[in-house]
Amino acid sequence: MMMAWRPSAPSRVSPGSSNRRIAGAVRVCLSILLTSVALGVPQETLVVRGGQRFDTTAGTFRSFGSIVVEGDRIVRVTEPGDTTPLPPGARELDARGRFVIPGLIDAHVHLVHILKSLQLTAEDVFPLFLRQGVTTLRDVGDERSEQKRVARFAEDHPTLAPRVVLGSPLIDGNPPYHPFVSVPLTQVEAVPAWVDAGVDDGVRTFKLYVGTTREIGQAVIAAAHRRGAWVTAHLAWSYRPLEAIEDGIDSLEHMGALFDFLLPPDAPRWPPPAERRGVPAEELAALQRRILEAKSRVDFSGEATTTLIEALVRRRVRVDPTLVVYRNWMLLRDQPEVLEHADLSSVPERLLEGWRRSARALPLDPTTVALRQREFLRLQELTALLHRSGVELLLGTDTPVQFCPPGLALHQEMELWVQAGIPPAAVLQAATRNNARSLGQADRLGGLEPGMTADLVVLEADPLLDIRAARRIAVVVRSGQVCTPASPEPGRQP
Repeated sequence: MMMAWRPSAPSRVSPGSSNRRIAGAVRVCLSILLTSVALGVPQETLVVRGGQRFDTTAGTFRSFGSIVVEGDRIVRVTEPGDTTPLPPGARELDARGRFVIPGLIDAHVHLVHILKSLQLTAEDVFPLFLRQGVTTLRDVGDERSEQKRVARFAEDHPTLAPRVVLGSPLIDGNPPYHPFVSVPLTQVEAVPAWVDAGVDDGVRTFKLYVGTTREIGQAVIAAAHRRGAWVTAHLAWSYRPLEAIEDGIDSLEHMGALFDFLLPPDAPRWPPPAERRGVPAEELAALQRRILEAKSRVDFSGEATTTLIEALVRRRVRVDPTLVVYRNWMLLRDQPEVLEHADLSSVPERLLEGWRRSARALPLDPTTVALRQREFLRLQELTALLHRSGVELLLGTDTPVQFCPPGLALHQEMELWVQAGIPPAAVLQAATRNNARSLGQADRLGGLEPGMTADLVVLEADPLLDIRAARRIAVVVRSGQVCTPASPEPGRQP
């Protein structure tokens, strides 16, 4: 949740063994690649035999004979009982009795500024994503040149990193809420050239942030759509969701941000930074309690919710709930189910300690636990309501915001959706097909059809019976290459 992020003091520990291991693996991979090119070795054929594959259109598993991959593409999917011999030199992957899903996509990550504040880089966490079947990441707010660097690394090393789809810095007012990762845009006439420069540099998603005015939002949407790019937003004070929806925005980020706009007109609201300056801490704490109490009383059958949902459906605007960041950071980071979650054992110690420092610096009021738990349940309830009403949902996490572990946060998000009452099939569709649409790559990603990029995950059990089976990963394939990284030691130091 970008609004909540406050970088911890950077660690002075020098880069450690993780970077050295990755560098060594890169040298080996490059050596093999160069040798293969010199010898004229053709692209490897991979044949996945047997099992069931997830049909992202129907939301069901279907038996198959084989999925044939040449290079980085699926070229053929055969019917059950297929006995075609393996092509010469092909590699066989046995999926009999297993379940094959497309590579998972995280539609909301930040790969630069949060890690940089802790003297880490994306390369330190890339293996954590791949290990959990996450083969594509959509960055939605980071400095552009470093994004390009990590995206090039990912493209050059598909067995070490998921692909990265670039996003713009946060587009904000002046002064911006997060100056270290934002661009203040206040002149409408400057927008088209700025958007064009971003698209020319590879940006596919432009993100409007909390201080963006409607006038600037309209200009960004028009300029980005002219270039075939996506526009999303985290809205707060200057631009309302109904306005953005009518202006043609593609998606809205964070269920909590939408919830804020469903409060009655006379309900207390969290003020912008300029209005909070000089306000005593005890007054802000009292205000926060009143807001939590007001949220517990919101009627989702009321006019405000109905109007919002009707607009979202009518204009086909997607919503990315990011429930996991509300549970793990915004609302419940002081609770054992977050602080002692087993998934944290996968996180590099330097990243984990940075999260802990941030939590100590911004403690939550222990007297509001019940109200905060209630708000989180309301967020889950609203997410399920949007799904039942026909709003297309995207699935993102905001990792590596505090206590949202790279890779595993996506599984936590899927599990939170199912707990809210959304069927596992719809959850998997969101993490694959829907997210691919948000990248403008539905013809290449998010499915297991001929012609699509060969990103796939082989599971040991059926996630439609229990979404937690999506964690039971046997093999990960990214761009046609088997790339399941070895598991790290718990809490290892990068």
